[in-house]
Amino acid sequence: MPRFYELGVLLGVVLAMLSGCTTTGTDSPSSFYERSLEEPAIDNMLLTGDSLELSVEADGSMEVGMYRTKVDARGIATFPLVGEIKVGGMRLEEVRKVIALKYGEYYVNPPVIMFSEVDESEVSEWGQVRVLGRVNQPGLVPLMSSRGINLSAAIQGAGGFSGSAKASDIQVSRMSKDGKKVRVRVNFDEIGQLGNADADLKLIDGDIVYVPERIF
Repeated sequence: MPRFYELGVLLGVVLAMLSGCTTTGTDSPSSFYERSLEEPAIDNMLLTGDSLELSVEADGSMEVGMYRTKVDARGIATFPLVGEIKVGGMRLEEVRKVIALKYGEYYVNPPVIMFSEVDESEVSEWGQVRVLGRVNQPGLVPLMSSRGINLSAAIQGAGGFSGSAKASDIQVSRMSKDGKKVRVRVNFDEIGQLGNADADLKLIDGDIVYVPERIF
């Protein structure tokens, strides 16, 4: 009897140890295998058909103003001056660094690169203007009607001037009917401080507003 009792105790200990090694939870081997084959996250990667917008500021002027391009079937996007760049499968910040290096070869001082992906569903049916430079929210400002938008309203739509804005030397660019770029300079102080309504330009679809930095 003592011998059988010892064997029984030993068997109980072994079973307890084996029970402690069993897998916890309710996952089956098949569900574990399926999760191991999941695709990597591509939410932030650029894919064929994605629309991109690029602005390049160099030496105090806007060299490239909100240039829009698309990623083609090869994963390539084409940009002014630097040409084709392979961007497919890359993230926005990675592409931004590559573009900065490419454009840096053409300017003495490092250019300021503004690069973003465009959600074309947000484009207004009446078009939009682009407000760049020293404003709080640079980017597209949609037109609310076919009558266009005043310069002051466009600045407000871009979040207003930043602290370093040179409001007295705003540049407004427009493509003429013959395909040439026309640029005018506006002293915003005449609008805001002097109340000169005539200086508050009427902007139309495609216009680019650039607010330079004030040099202290």
